[in-house]
Amino acid sequence: MQALDHYYGTNGMLLTLWELAVADPTQFRERYRRYMVLEAEAVSICHYSPSIIHGLLQTPEYATELLALGGLAGAELEKQVAARMGRRELLLMDGGPQFRTILSETVLRSPLSEPAAWQAQLRHLLAMGEHANVTVQVLPFAKGLHGLTNTDTMLLHSAGRIVAWVETGYSGELVQESTAVDQLQLRYDRVRDVALSPGESREFIERILEEAPCEPSI
Repeated sequence: MQALDHYYGTNGMLLTLWELAVADPTQFRERYRRYMVLEAEAVSICHYSPSIIHGLLQTPEYATELLALGGLAGAELEKQVAARMGRRELLLMDGGPQFRTILSETVLRSPLSEPAAWQAQLRHLLAMGEHANVTVQVLPFAKGLHGLTNTDTMLLHSAGRIVAWVETGYSGELVQESTAVDQLQLRYDRVRDVALSPGESREFIERILEEAPCEPSI
């Protein structure tokens, strides 16, 4: 694994994730360990989310609240948040992959419990969208039903090969069979076609940020 970490230039991030996976097989199963390797070596990543912000774009506060809701606490929660923050470096390092995320409006209408933390997350989304290798798009409610309505989907492109990762709140599945991957790619392309442009999406997120409350509701 150290050789892989050096080869992909991940500065220890992949090794850290692998160690966490080995240490906690109930949390990270073999298919997810394989996914982590594929994510680290991908030259292009395409993502659609119906409900949450992708881990590569999360702030520590967002990751903490989300993982805590999943049942983690204490030292284990801190460990997993640190690992998720380490994954973010993938997008920022030299030669990082092209990353496109399409977020359902639901994602932007599901705030954190602390308004300041939610505003920070929205600002972080805007800041990440300024990077040349990161594209953020929004799919408004008004666009209606589509082929990925309830499917969190990642398409990982590397060395002429495409694999997919689909996920629910309880589990994930690595999809490698070419016909299934092609179908997911087609559905993704259709969602991308109806999503707001990156510029329109930025304006949409800015409006959500302006509307976000400054104080906790009583």
